[in-house]
Amino acid sequence: MIEHIQTLIYQEIQKSLVGDDTSSPDAVPLPDVAMARQPIFDAEGDIWGYDLLYRTLSDTECADIKSDAVATARIIAGGYKNARQGLRPSQKLCVKFPAPMIEAQVIRLLSKEQCILSILKGTPPTPGVLDALSEVKSAGYKLALEGYRGQDTLTPFLALADMVKIDILDCDTQELQTAAARAQEHQCVLIAEKVENFAMREQGLKLGCGLFQGFFFSKPEVLYHKAPTNSQVERMHIFSLLSEKPINIEALNAAILHMPLLTARLLAFVNSPHFSFNKQINNVLTALRLMGHVTFTQWLCVNVLGALDDGPAAFELAFLASQRAKFLEILGEKARDCSRLPSGIEPQTLFLAGLFSLLESILKIPLTSILDGVPLVPGMLDALLGKKSPYSLWLDILEHYQRGEWDEAIGLAEGVGLTEADLSAAWTYSLNWSSDFFSSGKSLH
Repeated sequence: MIEHIQTLIYQEIQKSLVGDDTSSPDAVPLPDVAMARQPIFDAEGDIWGYDLLYRTLSDTECADIKSDAVATARIIAGGYKNARQGLRPSQKLCVKFPAPMIEAQVIRLLSKEQCILSILKGTPPTPGVLDALSEVKSAGYKLALEGYRGQDTLTPFLALADMVKIDILDCDTQELQTAAARAQEHQCVLIAEKVENFAMREQGLKLGCGLFQGFFFSKPEVLYHKAPTNSQVERMHIFSLLSEKPINIEALNAAILHMPLLTARLLAFVNSPHFSFNKQINNVLTALRLMGHVTFTQWLCVNVLGALDDGPAAFELAFLASQRAKFLEILGEKARDCSRLPSGIEPQTLFLAGLFSLLESILKIPLTSILDGVPLVPGMLDALLGKKSPYSLWLDILEHYQRGEWDEAIGLAEGVGLTEADLSAAWTYSLNWSSDFFSSGKSLH
């Protein structure tokens, strides 16, 4: 039976991985899988890799074991194919596998340099599972054990695991210490799960955790004595100019010319195959006029954001902020098409809301100080500060979806005429879009 399932899985994954090219956002088909990536940080705050979160869409669920195996294979392949967009070569991707997929050794179809097999919480350590894990480990794959709290029943996994995930949020101190000590006896790297703030990160450090998974960057340790640098103020001035209607092209040109690296990247981008203009563009003003308002504005927003700070996680957070921005813009366009977009909200303003939603995390400065002088539309700043406004719903959809809280995100989205498939397609497109934008250069520094 396992051999038959393995053959079916292999066929499904091969079809997914060698199918249509997804290097361009326009080439991404409507997916049948909901997919999100949750970042895993190292002790220095850089993003070590991502945990791949996925599930089938509601209308693609299957019943029998053969169909379920094939469906899971499609999820893994489709999720992996999209999730690796924008990853640096050194970054890892933890892919969750249930027992049948472990026994079928599906992980062998993915990169052992990049992919880590995550043993799903609740997976029993049966002889078949343990034998398969031993074989894939011998083949050079790394293994991560999820949901470990010191349970004796999971001890057989510890001898094979390279990494162990410990739930910081739901365990008491004694339980955490016991679990950490047992994992360390087997030389396992500890990953602290559900780290929601910097206090939990500190708790993980005391336990000996080297990696941290969760959204503590979304609740940053804001340094209230810190003020924006002159360079950051100049870049926020560009955001201010982009918020004006109509946009003053001459003023933008003057601001950009004060930033040589930004000027160089703009000219490189406008002369790239992305546009294929018939002649060489060698000045900023011409580039601004030729790129078009929407493309230029979004490119500039993303690249200015990416240069706001040079900390270890700044580039990664800028990438994520750009994806969040595009995700909200696409949802806004979809809601507008079905006449469910609330009055006063536009897809372009949703783009800015998503883009600015991680500014505090990037700079560790209060948002009110960062956005001082930037003329935002009414209600946006309130929503960014956690207060109720017409933008709150959209940011809530974004947060739930990114965390893999599918039902919560879908429930809110239905209120503005959006479906589960709309969310999945928008997230996949936005991930590819961000990868495409950032591919023109990894940093402004």
